[in-house]
Amino acid sequence: FEVGESSAAVARRSGPTMAHGVDCSYVETRLRDTEMRMMAALELVNRRVIYQVEVCTRESSEFCTRHHDAQKDRAAVRAEIEVLRNERLAYEQEGIQTREALARSEAHCMALEARVAALEAGAHIDTLEDTGSSS
Repeated sequence: FEVGESSAAVARRSGPTMAHGVDCSYVETRLRDTEMRMMAALELVNRRVIYQVEVCTRESSEFCTRHHDAQKDRAAVRAEIEVLRNERLAYEQEGIQTREALARSEAHCMALEARVAALEAGAHIDTLEDTGSSS
């Protein structure tokens, strides 16, 4: 039916009409099947997207947990390094003091040895004098 065409003209035209009983069920079935396939495909895509979102969310959460743990571990390691540095400085200072004390002790020992040697030499001279005067 075209605009401006009378219903009589349409009736005279040859071709399928409702009066001839055109069967459109095949086309309608195909359209419904196509629509059902599209809906099934869309549902599958939605499920895949939801799954990917869940996976990404879980992995992101795991990453954040690991990152937080790594930051805590890093802070603990830094604190331990600081303790070790302080201990090293204390040990170095103690080593310096020990070496200085050893040097003082060795100098004192050498002075005592010199004093003992001088006393022994003096005693030896006294002994010789005593021996020489009694003869």
